[in-house]
Amino acid sequence: DPLGINDANLHVDKFNYRGSAEQAESVPKFLDYRTYGFAEGDLDREFHLNAGVGAGKGGIIGSNQKKTLREIIAIIKEAYCGTVGVEFTHIADMEQQNWIRNKFEKPKKFEYDAAATMRLLDRLIYAVTFESFLATKYNTTKRFGLEGVDSLIPGMKAMIDSAVELGVESIDIGMPHRGRLNVLANV
Repeated sequence: DPLGINDANLHVDKFNYRGSAEQAESVPKFLDYRTYGFAEGDLDREFHLNAGVGAGKGGIIGSNQKKTLREIIAIIKEAYCGTVGVEFTHIADMEQQNWIRNKFEKPKKFEYDAAATMRLLDRLIYAVTFESFLATKYNTTKRFGLEGVDSLIPGMKAMIDSAVELGVESIDIGMPHRGRLNVLANV
């Protein structure tokens, strides 16, 4: 396994590396802070982040905050080395790129308060319960259920709720068969 595929860390645990020492050393140089002249002692050094042009105006680099190098690395790792990713560098408009950076390069972007967590769980339970009902009631009928896309329902509902709060009056949804009945019933 020359690429280390079989030893991949599929369960990200706060970015603790669980592979072999040889693989740990095979991290590309451009991802290592030492490549840019920083040493171990610089990890606790504080930097004022205030880039003012182009791509630097967005995200953590243009946040106008003071952060240690250790905090900056943790935020960037959480944004770009986790299990959720975003691709936006193909967008030509720098303002749009920076908007995405501002939303994505922030610590704890997926933490919700108790009420929001319960609302998401409630919507997910409705969707799964409805799927279970359809599978039981119409077990011989060909259906295109939610299998594998259960989180579509709370995600779409949250998106629609946010759009309504921002003044959207009409939403048209075009979608494939998978989960369409559940979307009609629960969204």
